[in-house]
Amino acid sequence: MAADRIDPAGRETILAATLAEHPDAFIAAIAPTGLFVPLPAELTAGTQRPIEGPSSALGLAVAEDQRTVIEAWHRALAEGVANCVIRPIAAPDRQARLHLIDVTPRLGIFVGLLTGLQDHAAPALQLDGVRPRLVTVHKDATSVISEAGPEITQLLGWSPAELVGRRTLDLLHPDDHERAIASWMDLLNSPLGAARRVRLRHLHRDGHPVWFEITNHNRLTDPDRPGIVAEMLDITDEMAAQEAVRAAEQLMRRLTETLPSGVLQIDADRRIVYLNDRAARCIGVKAGEVLGEGQLDAVLPADRDAVDEALDGVLISGGDVDLEFGHRLPGRGVRRFRANLRALSDEAGAVTGAIVCLADVTEDVRMREELRQRATYDGLTGCYNRAATLGALHDAVTGSDVRGTAVVFVDLNGFKQINDRYGHAAGDLLLTHVATRLRLAVADNGLVGRLGGDEFVVIRREVADAEQAHRLGADLLEALTGGGIEVNGQVLGPEASVGVAWAASGTTGPDELIARADAAMYEAKKNRTGPFALVLAG
Repeated sequence: MAADRIDPAGRETILAATLAEHPDAFIAAIAPTGLFVPLPAELTAGTQRPIEGPSSALGLAVAEDQRTVIEAWHRALAEGVANCVIRPIAAPDRQARLHLIDVTPRLGIFVGLLTGLQDHAAPALQLDGVRPRLVTVHKDATSVISEAGPEITQLLGWSPAELVGRRTLDLLHPDDHERAIASWMDLLNSPLGAARRVRLRHLHRDGHPVWFEITNHNRLTDPDRPGIVAEMLDITDEMAAQEAVRAAEQLMRRLTETLPSGVLQIDADRRIVYLNDRAARCIGVKAGEVLGEGQLDAVLPADRDAVDEALDGVLISGGDVDLEFGHRLPGRGVRRFRANLRALSDEAGAVTGAIVCLADVTEDVRMREELRQRATYDGLTGCYNRAATLGALHDAVTGSDVRGTAVVFVDLNGFKQINDRYGHAAGDLLLTHVATRLRLAVADNGLVGRLGGDEFVVIRREVADAEQAHRLGADLLEALTGGGIEVNGQVLGPEASVGVAWAASGTTGPDELIARADAAMYEAKKNRTGPFALVLAG
């Protein structure tokens, strides 16, 4: 609920008391519009010191406290009296209190009093007002200044009188002379009333450049006042912002050129806005092209849909997307790339495009695959190694979708004697031969693992019963009986003892199942009467 408005007599009493309490305060007259106006005579007769410079009370406070001043002003409008604590621009490390008192019924103004700065010895509080941005300058046909508005002093540091009789060219930055002359000659050749606009740097009295957008009006044939009228708008802040953006863009471009990754920016329509040299080399595209209009043809067919979906995902949903894909360019073969896609959005959160970072991971993928091969396969035979074999067995016997699992344990007979008589090279050749024969017999219905030495294990899922498992063992034995290896003119064929074990899904653990197959193999080896023997575990 709003507070009651203090009546005029009460406000006059508050003003008198405040003036008496703060004889060293700084004082200003404020119109109901909020702008400073000249002090009435009766308010200049006291000991208070005038505030000079700003156009409103906002100019008294540091930027962070201007909202506080606005809120106090609205309270003064509503209640007739208000005050607030601010940090004045004249002493930003200090706190002062701003009093606002409505005496419009008698004087037509609000009185503003700034207290708390008693030790500020100046006879008046001098503050910079709002810096002007526009000044009008009159010139003759030779660009000599004949008149300049008073704003020129705050803009360029020269008084109007100091500039009269000087050539405009003398005030310009040397790098802008050529552009200024060209614009001026174009203006002189234009009809009466025509205007020409140009952006030029002028040199402030202290030497720093000030940017102006100058609109020169041709009034050379004006009978009343011939000449050129220049409206000069200070655009230094705008040009500084543009330069900051340009510098930031240059920095980003230079930075992307030093990165070991390809970087490209696309808009919401997949059009390439920017890409560094590495990105161009990676995927063979150019700025202006649209990803999807043939540019994805070089992506391997197996990865093309994933790349297309990733682009849609980042541009439609705005989510981060990471993926790997294969890419083929003429003369380069297939390369693998890792792509990190990140959305770009405007202030409202709408997706405006994306940044795509590309890294050539071909060697990483090759090494990763090599490590996977080493971790999974036996280096000599190409079979699954011991760890991978036992892992596959665990997955088979614990899988809920498996009717039953058969394990066939194969141990070569007399392998040590072959090594001793013909050498390890011959032994290795025989192991490779056995592995090949087993894989051909199993085909895609199972896997062949080498546990070490001359021991192999065959695992097959979806085996209905023990009888079917026994047939698998017999098929493997038959595969081993055909052919052999030639060493020193002799053909050496493998001999093997085979143990078979079977278990229905979920009834036996992997360790128990392979132990049963191992025990059956040893029983076959113990009781064999020829080069091959097969036993089904009970």
